[in-house]
Amino acid sequence: MFGKIKKRRKLKEERKFNASLGLGPDEHYLCFSMMRGAGVIKCADCGYEEEITSFTHGIMSCTIGRQCPNCHAFACEYNESKEYHTFGKAKEDFVCPQCGTIIRKKEESIFKGHNDPLFCPKCHSARLRYHMNYIT
Repeated sequence: MFGKIKKRRKLKEERKFNASLGLGPDEHYLCFSMMRGAGVIKCADCGYEEEITSFTHGIMSCTIGRQCPNCHAFACEYNESKEYHTFGKAKEDFVCPQCGTIIRKKEESIFKGHNDPLFCPKCHSARLRYHMNYIT
């Protein structure tokens, strides 16, 4: 019984959050933690589209997608490790290549912002679709 109440409460909170992003009750926002590989992100409102990398990896490296909180530009952060299938420590802050805003400080988690909603860089809508072209 309490499980159903918690589930309903969580669903209600999710719908309220989605509505605050301008999404309908059956729409969901995109975030990098839900996406894999590299592909095309497209805005359902204005038609803007861009090829992006969400997350790709090699044996001792990975590329992680980022979105600038200031100008909403998409960018890729490259991470290299000295150990097999682990993340290395960042040597410097990761800054937006377009506006220079610090997206992630070097001491913060490599997954900082991974669950944040993505927005269209052109019209700032959260109604985005992602089509993966390849995965590693």
